[in-house]
Amino acid sequence: MKHYETDVLVIGGGPAGSTVATILAKNGIKTNVLERDIFPRYHIGESLLASLMPMIDIIGAGEKLKTHGFVEKPGGYFNWGNEKWSFRFDEVEGAPTHSYQVKRSEFDEILLNHAAETGASVHQNVKVTKINFENGRAVSADFHDRTKDSKGTIGFKYLVDCSGRSGVLANEHTKSRHFHEAFKNVAIWSYWTDSHLTYDDLPEGSTRIISIEAGWIWFIPLHDGTVSVGIVLTHDQLRKERAAGRSNEEIYDRTLQQNPEAKIILEKAERREVRMETDYSYTSDRFSGPGYFMCGDAACFLDPLLSSGVHLAMVSSLIAGACIASVLKGEVAEDRAVNFFETSYRQAYLRFLMLVSSFYDLGRGQDGYFWEAQRLTSKDYADGEMKKAFVSIVSGGADFEEVRDGQYGEVVAKKVAEKLRQGVDMRRGAGEFGDETREQNMQFMDALNGLSFLQKNAAIDGLYVATAPRVVLAETA
Repeated sequence: MKHYETDVLVIGGGPAGSTVATILAKNGIKTNVLERDIFPRYHIGESLLASLMPMIDIIGAGEKLKTHGFVEKPGGYFNWGNEKWSFRFDEVEGAPTHSYQVKRSEFDEILLNHAAETGASVHQNVKVTKINFENGRAVSADFHDRTKDSKGTIGFKYLVDCSGRSGVLANEHTKSRHFHEAFKNVAIWSYWTDSHLTYDDLPEGSTRIISIEAGWIWFIPLHDGTVSVGIVLTHDQLRKERAAGRSNEEIYDRTLQQNPEAKIILEKAERREVRMETDYSYTSDRFSGPGYFMCGDAACFLDPLLSSGVHLAMVSSLIAGACIASVLKGEVAEDRAVNFFETSYRQAYLRFLMLVSSFYDLGRGQDGYFWEAQRLTSKDYADGEMKKAFVSIVSGGADFEEVRDGQYGEVVAKKVAEKLRQGVDMRRGAGEFGDETREQNMQFMDALNGLSFLQKNAAIDGLYVATAPRVVLAETA
């Protein structure tokens, strides 16, 4: 078995792995990426947030995506509960005007090739089979190169696990993954041709979200002329459908036919193969440990209602890249960098967790969702402008800007702690709470089941991410 050495080993070549590899390569750090598949490969998660635009520019891939021809996504539309509303990313001053609706096979391949062109050593069809530890620290990985049918070991100073849902570290080593009881949902989706997806007063290219009794429906237009159409159902609803003898295809078709808006859009359309994923909302006790960082879906994943998956993947990888670069260059102590990563990534995740939790209470209405968004941002929007708070979060901009400004998430930590204390008081029977408040907070507490939470380090020890001339950690003072 051959032995190799690198500074940083990245497991997985999706958006998380490509981003961190590019950042490290740009910092002159020897980086190897081991990807188990051969790109292009299929992946769901096609609707991107506007926050990705500046991050893509930071890693230098902006022009490549611009010229590829993906559908530009200027915002979104919600038919949720008894209300309908749309939003544009540019409703927030200074925000990007659009993101993209992408075929992930093409988007991911562009980013992985970009990482290789930047200087990262990328190897596809190579599966990591084991992580080796010494005195509790990750130090090397065994792998199987399936193209050459050869096995080897690669030593490293740091490991970045970007292995997605398979979660090499969380599932096989730390055993730290927990599924959210409140979001044990199922996604069933397919691709349609010749749909009647019109926009009327909506921004063309927008994601369309429609709530239904037991979940919701998504519509995402793609540049090959197809529309990605998916339904998200609770496990209880799936069991009822299965008890009635219905197949996945029958459940999918029947659900869409029962929704008036979906029925009109798909009336003369033809669908392709039906796909399904289940139990996809989870988190890990920690996102980092001695010698390793977990980014993107390898660390956590949340119900895709607000399209947070690629956003969280690239945010976490940008932070991880800055942390590792600063430590290896001797600019920041490892414990401070790890603390920064753990805290900032956790807060980005919790912000979306809280907002998605509030959305599943259909009776709140858009004013309620905008108000909840206001509570999760650090800016004080006037009563008539709370929609901007909502757009700031669902575009991903709140996370990106606050990481860069060194003000990341202190408000979130306080608000989450406040809500947790309120929930604990409810469970203990302390204090007077209305039924509505009680229901909302009980739902939120359930969503946090199994989550290790933030401590007093919400200020992140005076560190922030500087993005020019290179991506590193910097001191606020």
